[in-house]
Amino acid sequence: MLRLTTKHAPYIASGANGTLGEYTAHLREVRASGAYDAAESSLNLADDDALLIAVRAMVAKKVTPSLKYSIVVGIGGSNLGTKAVYDALKGYQDLCQADHFPKMLFAETTDPESLLALRTLIDRLESPEEVLITLISKSGGTTETLANFEVLMQPLAKKFEQSLHRVVAITDEGSKLWEAAWAKGIDCLDIPAKVGGRYSVLSSVGLFPLASAGVDIAKLREGAQDMLGQCLDEAGDNVAAQSAAVLAAGVEKGYIINDNFFFHPELESLGKWYRQLMGESIGKEQSLGGETVHSGITPTVSLGSTDLHSVGQLYLGGPKDKLTTFISAPSSVGVAVPDNRIFPDLIPMINQKSASDIMEAILEGVKIAYQKADLPYMEVTLDAIDEHSLGAFLQYKMLEMMYLGQLLNVNSFDQPNVEAYKVETKRLLEQ
Repeated sequence: MLRLTTKHAPYIASGANGTLGEYTAHLREVRASGAYDAAESSLNLADDDALLIAVRAMVAKKVTPSLKYSIVVGIGGSNLGTKAVYDALKGYQDLCQADHFPKMLFAETTDPESLLALRTLIDRLESPEEVLITLISKSGGTTETLANFEVLMQPLAKKFEQSLHRVVAITDEGSKLWEAAWAKGIDCLDIPAKVGGRYSVLSSVGLFPLASAGVDIAKLREGAQDMLGQCLDEAGDNVAAQSAAVLAAGVEKGYIINDNFFFHPELESLGKWYRQLMGESIGKEQSLGGETVHSGITPTVSLGSTDLHSVGQLYLGGPKDKLTTFISAPSSVGVAVPDNRIFPDLIPMINQKSASDIMEAILEGVKIAYQKADLPYMEVTLDAIDEHSLGAFLQYKMLEMMYLGQLLNVNSFDQPNVEAYKVETKRLLEQ
């Protein structure tokens, strides 16, 4: 599943164990209820059999052997978790596997060049069964999402009469989008009202599009279930509480940046998912008591070994305001430096070494350099890059954020300041 090492960031917030123990008891109650009544209700998604049945039924209805492109139209929590899992398992290799289908594409920006590329792809389709569009907006009123949907549906509707049958809308039941979609005969899947977008990857938001692209969502859920059992069991190793305590204590010591250093490029989107999770959950103007605190930890994403050649100097020689989390997994792929090298005398120590050997040496070298520079870090090691481990990681980090909100005394589940730009955007578009 995964292992957490915190010995190189050993400080634990004073009194954290008691605070988190009480909160863990609350989380157990939420999970035992199986209901979607509490702010932490996303804990129940991994166990929700009715959800899995509904998703599989929709997959059976919409996914055919002809499907080539599953297009997700969403932004933020409506697509980041899905993209994280897909890229980790399939997406990073898409360009090298031109004939592998179905592929998942994401309309996550109103950038005109990106939209034009997707429209051009739709224009080349020979059958409506070759495409599936998943329209996702929890509120049902996300400006960018609805604009992108209309832009993409125009060429699809022009090309095929039954184009709306190739759409699935995922939103809160009763939202304006829900009502409008049903009125047009578009199939819908719902999101539990208490489950916020950034905590929704294990809901229909993530499960349906991932299943449509061939991801084993049962194993994804099993990984999340195992992590819940580990962290919420009284005798378990609560890695989520441990890392949350380290992060909170780091803030007290001036470590206000959490750099997530992934040593697998296919996990970059996983880092971007976590960036939203931490940014929206912890970055708050007010505390739970209403005091103005401007709390937050700035999450960043780095890739090993690529970014050692771009920001490694900053990390090792710059201000000591960053607490790093290294994330890695063992490789099962055998790629080695050949015996008959073209330049055998250049860097001779790589002779007969595998790519995994080299990457492991780089990671160990970085950790030693961090220790010598007295830079704090945690380390997360996944058992593998597969559905089970990814499900465990997603659930671990969502739990971590719930605990971190408690320690920093902020609401981990709202995002009041995000509405500021949305209001101004709609005001400008009305002019």
